[in-house]
Amino acid sequence: MTAMSEHQHHSAPPGDRAAWAKTAILLGMGLYFGWLIISGNLNYYINQRFAWLVIVGTVIFVLLALVNLYSSLRRADDCQHQHFDIGWDILFIVAFPLLLALIVPSRSLGIEAINGGISLNPVGIASQASFQRSPLDRNILDWLREFERASAPAVFNGTAADVIGFVYREPTFAEDSFMLSRFTMSCCVADAFPIGMPVSAPGSADYMAGAWLRVRGELAAADFAGDYLPVLFADSLEPIAEPQQPYLYP
Repeated sequence: MTAMSEHQHHSAPPGDRAAWAKTAILLGMGLYFGWLIISGNLNYYINQRFAWLVIVGTVIFVLLALVNLYSSLRRADDCQHQHFDIGWDILFIVAFPLLLALIVPSRSLGIEAINGGISLNPVGIASQASFQRSPLDRNILDWLREFERASAPAVFNGTAADVIGFVYREPTFAEDSFMLSRFTMSCCVADAFPIGMPVSAPGSADYMAGAWLRVRGELAAADFAGDYLPVLFADSLEPIAEPQQPYLYP
């Protein structure tokens, strides 16, 4: 009888084990969010203007873990305390996002995430500030907004452009043509949307789809896959590494 009592005293009840697991999960989520912020990988998942929410979430997860740790230690000293047993199935559901984050490496969306083609329409509301940028400072989203408000494609004939993006092709494109593309992100990666700028460049077939390039040249109205559009006729194609911030924000 005494041995059984001692065994019961030293064996952690299922509720205690679940409480410790919950503490580990909460702390793990807090540390993972903190790592995303420090490493810069948070840019892969959320618009920069919402980063403060992740910082708040990190603090909350760590505080909840500490509170849960304190409660678990108190329960360990109070054998009369009534435990609320959280099932391991529930804990697994809560822990699944963390497990998935640890298994799948952090990376930006690439060409494999494009389903249904590239849009030539600007995303979001165009601010006056974007129109005041000099042509060589405009990104793909800025140019699409300019194209949208122009009276005719030929308005941009002879205008110099210097943009970066990744290569995207479709079977209907000419051999020396491609779309220089980026993903836009309004809120988070779930609403990421691919946009692109038509490019014509002899020898561009040597660059694989998905490769990041810096393209410099001049715009001119021309036929592109059956549409009359402002097309960037490239003077130079420069392979580059994926930028630290691969997305554009409407």
